[in-house]
Amino acid sequence: MKYLSTRGLSPVASFSEVMLGGLAPDGGLYIPENNSPLTIDDINSLRNLSYEELTTKLLFPFVSDELDRKQFSLVVEDAYKSFENQVIDLVEVEENRWVLELFHGPTLAFKDIAMQLLGALLQFTSQKRNTKIAVLGATSGDTGSAAISACSRHSDVDVFILYPHGKVTDIQRKQMTTSGSKNVHALAVEGDFDDCQFLVKQLFLDDEILNNPTKFIAANSINWVRCMTQSVYYFWTFLKLEELKKELTFSIPSGNFGHAYAGWFAKKRNLPIKKLFIATNSNDVLHRLFLKNEYSKGEVKSTIAPSMDISIASNFERLLYDLNKGKSEKVRSMMENFPISSISLSNEQRKISQDFFNSIPSSDAEILEEISRNLSNNNYLIDTHTATATRAANIIGDPSEPVVSMATAHPVKFRDALIDLIPKKEVPVPSQIEDILDKPEDFRIIKNDIDDIKSYIMSNMT
Repeated sequence: MKYLSTRGLSPVASFSEVMLGGLAPDGGLYIPENNSPLTIDDINSLRNLSYEELTTKLLFPFVSDELDRKQFSLVVEDAYKSFENQVIDLVEVEENRWVLELFHGPTLAFKDIAMQLLGALLQFTSQKRNTKIAVLGATSGDTGSAAISACSRHSDVDVFILYPHGKVTDIQRKQMTTSGSKNVHALAVEGDFDDCQFLVKQLFLDDEILNNPTKFIAANSINWVRCMTQSVYYFWTFLKLEELKKELTFSIPSGNFGHAYAGWFAKKRNLPIKKLFIATNSNDVLHRLFLKNEYSKGEVKSTIAPSMDISIASNFERLLYDLNKGKSEKVRSMMENFPISSISLSNEQRKISQDFFNSIPSSDAEILEEISRNLSNNNYLIDTHTATATRAANIIGDPSEPVVSMATAHPVKFRDALIDLIPKKEVPVPSQIEDILDKPEDFRIIKNDIDDIKSYIMSNMT
């Protein structure tokens, strides 16, 4: 499998180059040259596989130039051994409504599923090539802790995570600042998540970073490994609910569009997905796109669902590439003028996107109301991000059609937001959180300045 840049000016790349490269040199995102489509018989043949076996089977075509099947199988097994009991779980909460629990990993967030595999792949690659690797990422909360958990145990991998100072929850911060690992660097940037994400993108275009003997890789969902790995649980869910004999609709808390693009990609591989509901908080850049055909940067508002507090959804560029039928020159023209100029879809592109995507934003008050509804009606506690998805499922979903909402984090991670609904002491606290509450923290507050951040990184690589 070879990979192309969405902007079309970078050389064709191998999987290892994509995994270790972050952004393409032309500033675009990597995308596989084909989807490795499956038939419905192919999909049905996967029914009795374990989650690890399913991951190996579905993703091997995309890594086959770097690992053989046995090597990849061992990497997948290593990735998911840190999960308690199961990788994911599916819970029916009411008629025709399911919640897909994606928070059973070491940091209690869905990003563990992709990050643990990325960490295991990096370990394999660093040993195979005898190459030092540095993981570089921006986070609005969960990506950073997932990257740190996945990579801190590997002595030949450095981790630099940028997060907005004072704009993540205490638990999210402590998950990033209490690893005790010398190869982990938590950088609290004096800005918002979009500032952090912009700084990371700039670093990946810097010649000193690109030409450094240490290979810098992206932890964010711009890294193709994240997207392809997240596509697996769409297949797993379909196979679990295959007896419904219906196409499924998924409702997704969406910020950076990586989770949603993974569903779009699964559909491109011929998984019977009827629709994706894009559930946002008050930062509704994606909702405005699907409602008004306007993709534009706005002002970031702080909400009780902080992992979605963004105004630019980076993975939207991958969808643009697909909607433009692989015509990278059109994508390049759109993205080179963004965010100064907004982006609009053609009539044909808008019809395709609206046939598959629907969207709805939720205010803080509506999020809390939805959490309360689930507690009262279903005796089921959800976090503030998951609430945007279950609310979307009930408001814009047909009651007679099955909808699966993605539960992206354990409620304990956002328990302070739930204080008016449920006493803090009644929110279950898994051992992963209890273990870090009293640990000393190690982080650095740093200015929103590319030169300061680059200087820190270059002087702190082990």
